[in-house]
Amino acid sequence: FKDSDSDVHVVTDPNTVNISQVVLPLPGYTIQYPTNEIGDLYREILAADGVQLSVKNDTEESSAKGSYRKLIQQAKNLNWDVVATNEVVNSNSSTEKDPVVDAARFTFELESGCYATMMLRELMLTTLSRGNGKC
Repeated sequence: FKDSDSDVHVVTDPNTVNISQVVLPLPGYTIQYPTNEIGDLYREILAADGVQLSVKNDTEESSAKGSYRKLIQQAKNLNWDVVATNEVVNSNSSTEKDPVVDAARFTFELESGCYATMMLRELMLTTLSRGNGKC
């Protein structure tokens, strides 16, 4: 996890940190990798590709310093508004507003390195689609 001073610490007791502090490494020679099964997975994948990132060397893949990305990122200044709605004609030939929204506009801010498409995906997923494994 990253503390308020931007120092990275390996978590040994998950009850001592907030989920918003948890970071995962982007491979590089300056990175402190997890000491658990996630760290083992990093090492296994890198070794399979013949990349050793524990020291800087002349191999192009090994010249990256690396970085950290938050596991959970919260958007700031999230706002939305309805852009348009359907109008439907019922059997009595009167026009009513359909409660289903045709379009909505979202505005929000994310930190550098975060993807707006992932934010929108999470906003649009429903509980039903999450349970059925559909995205």
